[in-house]
Amino acid sequence: MKISTIVNRQSAAITALGLLVLQSSSSYAARCEYIIQTEWNTGFVAAVRITNDTNTAINGWSVNWNYTDGSRRTGGWNANFSGSNPYTATGVGWNDRINPGQSIEFGLQGNKGVANSPAQRPGLGGATCANLPTSMSSSSKSSASSSSLPPLSSSSLPPSSRSSSSLSSHSIVSVSSSSIYWPPSSSSMSSTSSSLGPNTLPVADLQVTTTASTVYVDGRNSTDADGNPLTYSIDFGDGKTINYPHAWHTYLVPGDYTITLKVSDGRDVVSTSQVINAQSTTGNQPPIAMLTAPREYSSIIAHATASFDPEGIPLTYEWDFGDGAFMGSARASIRDCAPGETTYRSRTVTLTVGDGELKDTRQIQAGGTCGYVFDVLPTPKFTYRVEGNRVFVDGRDSLGATGLSWNFGDSSPSATGVLASHVYAASGTYNIELNVSGPSLFSNRLTQAVVVDFASSSQSSRSLSSSSVPPSSSSSRSSTSSLGLPSSSSVRSSSSSLIPSSSSASSTSSNRNHYDAHRAVTAPVIDGIADAVWEAATWAPIDVFWLGTQPNPTAQDYSGRYKALWDQDYLYLLFDITDDRIFDGTRNALDRYWEDDTVELFIDENKNGGQHSYNTSAWAYHLSTYGDVVDYTTSGPKLLNDHIDMRLVSLGDKHVWEMRVRIYGEDYADWKTNAPLKLAAGKLMGFSAAYIDNDGSSQRESMMGSVDTQGHKNNQGYLDASVFGSMRLVE
Repeated sequence: MKISTIVNRQSAAITALGLLVLQSSSSYAARCEYIIQTEWNTGFVAAVRITNDTNTAINGWSVNWNYTDGSRRTGGWNANFSGSNPYTATGVGWNDRINPGQSIEFGLQGNKGVANSPAQRPGLGGATCANLPTSMSSSSKSSASSSSLPPLSSSSLPPSSRSSSSLSSHSIVSVSSSSIYWPPSSSSMSSTSSSLGPNTLPVADLQVTTTASTVYVDGRNSTDADGNPLTYSIDFGDGKTINYPHAWHTYLVPGDYTITLKVSDGRDVVSTSQVINAQSTTGNQPPIAMLTAPREYSSIIAHATASFDPEGIPLTYEWDFGDGAFMGSARASIRDCAPGETTYRSRTVTLTVGDGELKDTRQIQAGGTCGYVFDVLPTPKFTYRVEGNRVFVDGRDSLGATGLSWNFGDSSPSATGVLASHVYAASGTYNIELNVSGPSLFSNRLTQAVVVDFASSSQSSRSLSSSSVPPSSSSSRSSTSSLGLPSSSSVRSSSSSLIPSSSSASSTSSNRNHYDAHRAVTAPVIDGIADAVWEAATWAPIDVFWLGTQPNPTAQDYSGRYKALWDQDYLYLLFDITDDRIFDGTRNALDRYWEDDTVELFIDENKNGGQHSYNTSAWAYHLSTYGDVVDYTTSGPKLLNDHIDMRLVSLGDKHVWEMRVRIYGEDYADWKTNAPLKLAAGKLMGFSAAYIDNDGSSQRESMMGSVDTQGHKNNQGYLDASVFGSMRLVE
């Protein structure tokens, strides 16, 4: 699912800066390493890795350390922390046990004792690690993995430390799961088993019951002669998997499928398979489980309200938050944080819904930093099938939804639910719209034109995914929301660039102060990833120095460009920025917002120019790296997050800002309800794009712009709309 930001910090690639290897001996219980993963002028993110090199499992671990330069810990995850220099970290339950040959990691963040100095690497001691002197922190450095960072983006993390669980080679890094059902490193366990003494392989027992298109898979009779706890993974053979001992699943296409059960005892993995034949369902139709589970402060709140039964049979709900199954209602929760705790915590949530005969199981990973709200941005996806004058729609692949409704593009009332059908009175092309609501602030919609032809007896079908995102809500710093990185299927694999090479064409306009924006074939998904739809737009440079202390930044320090598309509701913008350091020195969104690393948009809806200081006849939007939109209006600096939906994704020094902008007319006023304009081809607007680069100074170093106006008064754009460039909307 996508996660939308109310308040978030920078997202940037994790660079392993150094690794302190502490030598072990036979008297040590474990080998402990303190790893600096990233650092900036005033802070750092580090990880502690504990590796059990002995032949005996460690049950309960404890590590302590002390900073001698005034550094202090400000947060952490995957451990319970206590003390205040010296600090102590202990396990959180699911990672208390470290089997022979295995490693666990926990992460921490902190403030440096001496600004702009290298982060200190203290010695580690305690019951688990050897007490080594702090002076050993000057040991040689080597590359380190970043696997202790939390699996979903966390608004509490500092610059360059945000992460997700998708790709370990990028800023999106994998971590140990809190689920008890499958170990994160099972593939590497068997390779070390020969050095750990004899181990009896577990026995995987796979039981499958098939009812037409639905199967029930049960691996709970699997055994281990050594008495080790088992973990499970089920592959249904159609691209769907689940990390759970038993689960229900429905196949959408009849045919033969190979179901595979993998079982691990912590050292070895065994598997067994069975081929089943799924047939079309003619009787009772299986239910469909729908699940979303955002963090709300100290709890994970799970919602299954969008779950659906085709016959309308009331559903039962079986929940498992990783510590045992229980029956409940369509909403369940677990409190997993202590009062005042700011640790990152995650867990696997499993839901099984039943109609009294058949069931369906769905599973997601949920979590976030304790004490914060992570609001879910739902993603609509649907397939459709046309048979004569009837269309059938299926929205079960939508993510993060608590409710679904359909508009079929004619005068008929809307329908609700995961599945729906509609009969049209006449042939034609109709816009089918799926609207999905999330658990809190956000909703989303997806529209697709569908051709209905009574004269044709053939069937047509298509699978669709979300191509729009919902309006963002105005936010404050006290209600923090996560900027979630996109799912692994949509993240590009190249760490050097977030923009595909096919989109690298430059603008062909002979006038650098003018840009022709083409109509979008489909609305781009605002997720910080350059969709194929962007290939229709041309790049324009952001390379004119407007203001600052460094008029000629190097290409490594800064380079930038943008492109634009539009539809009747939004102006879409994609920024490709190279910046070797993302800086945010001001926590308050309305304080000195023009000094930090910022994208700035200058928009004059009717290009009539003129002064716009202390009024709203034109806009100079400042878009911060943490998601806030600010401009100076009639009453001073004002949060305008409902004007622009944006997403920033960073890999190393490459940063992609993707956004959609609502365009307002000159009758906009702070005191009234304002409706954005509908856009049309031929519209001419005043427009300039700019980027503020600040590498840690008290003021911006380079304000770079897209236009160069007569008289070199580009830096007056915050006051005077006559210095804006222009943009025309074209087909």
